[in-house]
Amino acid sequence: MHHSTSTDELDSAQQPQLKKYFITITLIIVLAIVFGQLYQDFHRKQEHLDSKRIHSHHQQAELVSELMNNLLLLREYDNMNAVLAETTTRKLLHNTKQTILTQDRLTIAFEERLLTHDNELLAAQERALAAYVDELILILNNVLVLVESDTISSDTIESQYQSILFKYNQFQDESERFVEKLSDYLEEESYEHRMILWGVVFIIIVLVIVVGFMFYRFVSGLVNRDFQLLAEDNLLRKKKEQESAEHAQLMFDQQMKMRSILDSTVDAIITITEDGNIDSFNKAAETMFGYPAEYIIGKSVKNLMMEPYASEHDDYFSHHAQTGDNSIFGQGREAVAKRVDGSEFPIYMSINEIKASEPKLFTGIIQDISRWKKSDTKLQQTMAELRGKQELLENEEVIARHVFENITASNNDSLPEISSWCEPMGTFSGDLMLSTLLPSGALRVILCDFTGHGLPAALGAVPVSSIHSAMAQKGLPLEILMEELNSKLNTLLPTGIFCCIAGIDIDATRTFARIWNAGLPDVIFIGKTGEIKQKIKSKHLPLGVADYQADEMHCEDIRLETGDAIYIYSDGITEAENQAGDMLGQANFEQILATEIDENGRLMDIRSTVNRFMDGTALTDDLSLIEVKTLVTMEDITLES
Repeated sequence: MHHSTSTDELDSAQQPQLKKYFITITLIIVLAIVFGQLYQDFHRKQEHLDSKRIHSHHQQAELVSELMNNLLLLREYDNMNAVLAETTTRKLLHNTKQTILTQDRLTIAFEERLLTHDNELLAAQERALAAYVDELILILNNVLVLVESDTISSDTIESQYQSILFKYNQFQDESERFVEKLSDYLEEESYEHRMILWGVVFIIIVLVIVVGFMFYRFVSGLVNRDFQLLAEDNLLRKKKEQESAEHAQLMFDQQMKMRSILDSTVDAIITITEDGNIDSFNKAAETMFGYPAEYIIGKSVKNLMMEPYASEHDDYFSHHAQTGDNSIFGQGREAVAKRVDGSEFPIYMSINEIKASEPKLFTGIIQDISRWKKSDTKLQQTMAELRGKQELLENEEVIARHVFENITASNNDSLPEISSWCEPMGTFSGDLMLSTLLPSGALRVILCDFTGHGLPAALGAVPVSSIHSAMAQKGLPLEILMEELNSKLNTLLPTGIFCCIAGIDIDATRTFARIWNAGLPDVIFIGKTGEIKQKIKSKHLPLGVADYQADEMHCEDIRLETGDAIYIYSDGITEAENQAGDMLGQANFEQILATEIDENGRLMDIRSTVNRFMDGTALTDDLSLIEVKTLVTMEDITLES
């Protein structure tokens, strides 16, 4: 009795202390929750402003692109009809206004967000973007003034377009970089805010644990065993009720989900009973066949099929019922269906059995393949046309190849000083190599690289070959040959088609060489030990572009020694790519040449090194290389004598 009284007194003494602790910790938790919520609201507002800003930057970039497209169209203003010109100028005015509105929104967002205090570099970049846009708007206003004053012309638009193009490219690059950096910065900022919120949550969790522990410590002695049993029984009952409710809700959700899936599919899905009657009919089936679900359900599936497919369905179901054979299920096949109005259309259907269903049900999945059938017919016609065009192109390639090979074979003398490597990008190379001995005993080598491939290149090779042959028989100098070729090709070739050419004349003593380079990469003059003695750069326009002036008619002269070699090549060598998409490049090619030469030359080593670099990558251009070796000079022969 005394013990019970002492316990009651102790509990009474502890209750005020418990109340004080409970109120204090509760206030702390409430304040922490309120602080966390306020901080989270502030951060969400910041994220909303930042999302609007990024969206505005993307919108601004799209508007500026549309403005550039409008200016690009107005460059042909003089050739436009009045309706198109007016439409384009209206679009330009509308897009300019939208750009100004977007710029104003970005300015307001910039001021609201106060990004300068958080990241000075991003703020500076955003101000720079705004300056670009202001300059673009200023130029566009000038264009609009020209439109309003009716003084616009293609020349003025071209001038404005060129003045704005560089700024536009800078703006696009800077805008992409700024949006990317701003996104990274916002992601970092969001991560910091989440860490702060997690810190607040952690504090709240600790406080809740402390409160729960103290509450448990002080209250556990006041709760008797009967109350605990009642609480446990009540908890168990609630748990069972909750599980039952969750299970019922889960079943209902699954049924609704299946119904939504069936109604949202593009394909018609029908369930069929064992006796061939329709059990369910989804929305797609209603649209495809034209029958309402409430009308067709319960009727035979034969109402949807044309003969003989309708009768075949009865045979399938009766055969399955008698033998249990499932071979017809799970296999798709084509058939002809019938709509409610009696019209026919092709379908692709598959039937499967629903396992563990009582009574037994089957699902039919049906696709309307009318459009596919039409597309297939059109595809076959297109393929036939393409095959005809392909055959025509192949015949043209055969003709061009025949012409090109005959020209090459008839205009190349077999000379020990010359080695060559030619590898075409397509059926045959568009590069032309010519070599011959002049009447004086001099050696002449020509490499031509025509724009284009195939027949255009072969046609361009005809006049070059004939003129080269005639000039070589007369022993005329290299400059005269180039002038005559340029004059001829300038007359024959259409605009945009020209010929890059390099030529070498080596005198009869093999001690001097004259080199002409018009549009090809540097002609490289290399000594016997691999050192580059001289690079002869292109100093002339390619053939067929413009007439040569008198002061342009000169070649580069070099002196040769025994073991020297000269290399002329097309840009297909330096632009050859490997599997990673990297080009060989001029520097790497020159490094390949920097080896000591022997009597066989460097060509085979160059070829194997380039092929190893490409590693089977397809060529992007015709590849041509000529090696002209100085086997022995007349001076060496004289000295030996």
